[in-house]
Amino acid sequence: MDTNDISACERLVMKVIWDSTEDLALQDIMNRVNQENGKSWKPQTVSTFLARLVKKSFLTVYRKGRYSFYQPAVSKEDFWKATVQENARFFDKGDMAAFACHLCEDALTKEEVQVLKKKLDELN
Repeated sequence: MDTNDISACERLVMKVIWDSTEDLALQDIMNRVNQENGKSWKPQTVSTFLARLVKKSFLTVYRKGRYSFYQPAVSKEDFWKATVQENARFFDKGDMAAFACHLCEDALTKEEVQVLKKKLDELN
């Protein structure tokens, strides 16, 4: 899976769908994306993103009565793992340890580093 294959806007739509415990119709997706991200997207805009995500195999769609409902075809966890791996390949030639070290140096607070150390100790 190429996580770079979807745009930032499509990611916002995917996040809403991933975070939902039920399948969503266009109107529900549009309302949630707009509310959670301060957008004012119209149904046609969201519909375009949904169609693209279906075509790229990130979503599946089924009809129930007059409405189409959307389900993730790619899990949030799988997308997250692929994103991390792609970034490690890009920035650190696939060296996950080096990538994690860069995160620790540049992006984590001391408290977050302590949580990470504890997690690493649990893995050993």
